[in-house]
Amino acid sequence: MEMSDKPPEDSYISVVDDEPVFFELLKWDATQSQKQPEPRSLEKAKSPEKMVPTQRDESDPFDLSDTAFVDAYRLSKDLARNLCEELKPVMPESTKSIEFSVESKVLAALSFYATGKYQKSIGGKTDPNITQYFVSTAVIQVTEAINNPAIVKKYIHFPHLRNEREVIKNGFYMKYGIPNVVGCIDCMHVPLARPGDDQKKHFNKSYHSKKAQIICDSQMNILSVDPQPGSLSHQAIFHKHAVRNDLESLNYSRELCWLIGGPHYTLNSYLMTPVAKITKKTPMSPEKHYTNLHAQAHSVVKETMRQLKSRWKCLQATCNKQLDPPTVGMMIVACCVLHNARARAALVDRLWSERRVAPESNPKKRMSKKDKPVEPPPQHLHSMQPQLQSLHEDPKRPRILMNNPYGLGVAVPPPWPHYPQHH
Repeated sequence: MEMSDKPPEDSYISVVDDEPVFFELLKWDATQSQKQPEPRSLEKAKSPEKMVPTQRDESDPFDLSDTAFVDAYRLSKDLARNLCEELKPVMPESTKSIEFSVESKVLAALSFYATGKYQKSIGGKTDPNITQYFVSTAVIQVTEAINNPAIVKKYIHFPHLRNEREVIKNGFYMKYGIPNVVGCIDCMHVPLARPGDDQKKHFNKSYHSKKAQIICDSQMNILSVDPQPGSLSHQAIFHKHAVRNDLESLNYSRELCWLIGGPHYTLNSYLMTPVAKITKKTPMSPEKHYTNLHAQAHSVVKETMRQLKSRWKCLQATCNKQLDPPTVGMMIVACCVLHNARARAALVDRLWSERRVAPESNPKKRMSKKDKPVEPPPQHLHSMQPQLQSLHEDPKRPRILMNNPYGLGVAVPPPWPHYPQHH
């Protein structure tokens, strides 16, 4: 046997010496024999009682505590399960040999939305079975599914019915004292990597971004979201939006409906802006009073955008460098859908916990009406019967009328005489 026929070895170095070649072959053979698996390890693997579960079995996300689950995915367990059931009909079918459930994809996407990182972790421990490729694919599939028109319309819609608008108007009036407000409007930037196309269109003087127009109500529910290229101005995005046409038509039909907008917008009959050159040092005046109320009301949309970026860190800087502008736009809409889903779930829980339940005064079986004895009225009511009857029958008795155009059951003062004129 020649040296060229000797099996390779990592530590072997071919040298020319006087030692016979077969000694080296014996050393190589002894080394290979030591690498054979031991019988004990095979016996352990055959024993079902001693089988060690895989990492995926050990780390079921729904086994986390409620607090840990919300910290990781920003949704409660019930809300996450409902989201999975809602997305199943619109999720694409897997074409891979390894099938991942809709739950795994949704939780992987939620983890990315919450952290902005592709490596999925469960309870602070990284799952080695979840690859970056799987998470990136899951993010795209779940984002497209949430952007299904039926799902978006279910959670985000501008009030097209009059009773819906009245509810929003009442909310703003009771909270901020401004009548006829149907929403607050502003825009936020979501950074992204330099796109291959339309670079100038997405460049906003310092970086590339999507500019999302947000309209919300007094309870920070998002009524409309519209992601556009970052170079467009606030007024340019609003000018071509369908909400502007709706408000224009409503005011033309003599139903006053206003949006509260910042100084980036132009004053109009359906969009109220702050009075210019009003500062904290300006003496109190009708314009100063209006500007103060306007600033308080407009702060609700700023807080809504702050919560969006704080809860869903994928909307912050340096988190979307791998996604193209269309995907970032859909991701903004997806985060707004999840924002409203959280708000609705919180409202449902609050109403359920605060529901009025008639207390059971006596745990024993109640008597029916026919079994109860008829008690005669007290003596003093007989003397008051003519007066009580006259109160109901006297047509000249003045009635109390509630002067409230919003149907709240409380009196509303007349419109402001100092409200800014529309030109």
